Amino acid sequence: MNRRFFSLILCCIAFLAFCAVGQAEATDDYLGQIAGSYVEIFPEMDREEYRDAWIAAVTPLVGEENAEATVDMLIGMCTAEPYGAEAIAQYADDPAGMRFNCSFLGGVERFTVDGNTISGTDADGNVVFSHNYVRMDVDSESDFIFYQSEDADAGQFAYFAFSPDTMATTWHLEFRYSENLEDLYSWFEGAYAYWNASAIAADYTDEDMRSAIGLFATENLSEGE
Repeated sequence: MNRRFFSLILCCIAFLAFCAVGQAEATDDYLGQIAGSYVEIFPEMDREEYRDAWIAAVTPLVGEENAEATVDMLIGMCTAEPYGAEAIAQYADDPAGMRFNCSFLGGVERFTVDGNTISGTDADGNVVFSHNYVRMDVDSESDFIFYQSEDADAGQFAYFAFSPDTMATTWHLEFRYSENLEDLYSWFEGAYAYWNASAIAADYTDEDMRSAIGLFATENLSEGE
């Protein structure tokens, strides 16, 4: 793999000029690859039953004596609450304490991709949003894949930016969404600074989770990545 798992943690990449191109046709290849339902990955990763997988993944890289603290550090990197202006102000005063919020925003507990439709439901199963999306033609230094809702009233879910991850390749998804395109230009500026949603299939297997943990640990702790 030539990019780090959860690349937002280790790289500062600015999104460049966007130009939407309507493609109201069959489901594009990427959405087809990620069809299914997704939940937040970090609450699942932090389950006690996976602590052994974490320890096994980090011990060869940091030593047995540092394993427990390293696991807590890695999980903490992506479980902060502040984002946007609050996070910008906080980390300006404390750069060493920089962390990311990797949760779902907007009251969504589960995302579902079905054809060209992306939808989200809350904790009670109520539909928060459901829209059809078209792929955007992006001139960007990043490898993210961008989509725009076909509905004018999509609000916070008007634009999505996906990392090209899939459950088949990296056992997780990373994505961002916003009512304003400008808020997807940078992870470190704007209303959604220091935020990047991270997800795993709702029906993930034990093997999926252990593979995701191993990848996350290895690519964030190994030198020379």
